[in-house]
Amino acid sequence: MHSLNHKPLALRLWRYQTERFPLLALVPTTLAVLYSTWAVLQPIGVAEPLWKYAALGVAGISFLLHTRIIDELRDRDVDDLHHPDRPLQRGLVTERELTRLGFANGGIFITLHAVLDPLSGLLSAGLLAYSLAARYEVGPLKWLKPRFYLYNVVMLAQMLFLQWIAYAALTQSLDWTPSIWWHGMSIWALSAQIEIARKCLAPEEETAYRDSYSSRLGTRGSALLTFSVTAVAVWTMWHASLEPYPWAAAASLAVVGAGATAYSLKPILSRRKLLQASAVLAYLLTNLIP
Repeated sequence: MHSLNHKPLALRLWRYQTERFPLLALVPTTLAVLYSTWAVLQPIGVAEPLWKYAALGVAGISFLLHTRIIDELRDRDVDDLHHPDRPLQRGLVTERELTRLGFANGGIFITLHAVLDPLSGLLSAGLLAYSLAARYEVGPLKWLKPRFYLYNVVMLAQMLFLQWIAYAALTQSLDWTPSIWWHGMSIWALSAQIEIARKCLAPEEETAYRDSYSSRLGTRGSALLTFSVTAVAVWTMWHASLEPYPWAAAASLAVVGAGATAYSLKPILSRRKLLQASAVLAYLLTNLIP
């Protein structure tokens, strides 16, 4: 099937990213994670050059785009029915174009890690294989699919593995201090916080498929969950830090608390966007704690 949109591919992919892979939010959040990683590793004597952090940033964004495309292709039948306005469904891009882009980004991800360190290259290949297994719902992943909460936890584990691979690239080992393990848990919690906030919807946006936290927990329950997971991220980041900044921790909780309260009191579209914006800001602030 050819794309129904005859504009150049580059322009169509740019439109695709604005809708489904917002670089405007992903670039600063990736930089924030790189900063907190550097801040945690420096005190324990890991002083790698900045170009390695830059390479990890490119690799990380490449993997995130790869997983976004995996999700698009895996859930196409569901989205055809419940989300017909999305780019793939309305013909802005084709399945073939997305598949090629996904494999290209997977290749960038593995290549950069292999250049940084053979161990991290090997681990990145394993993570890529896991993401492909998720694409085709191999083995227990098919059993997990209808189990909403467990399935989301397992899928988000990819973000924890991604962070572990970054540590392997920078330390050239898997023998890490407690601060590194605490930091990884914080990044995992922050990834969950963003995902939960993204799936806190206004009532008019809900679908019969119930693929949001708000459809399962209600607006107040999903808002509370967003705040609670942020609190876990702040707590674990605090433990990862040698000299944590209290102002960053307090600001993170205050910001997401305000967004969650506003959304829970009046779950309209503008308040939903406010909650998501507050989650991104809290993500940035939490990474400033170390």
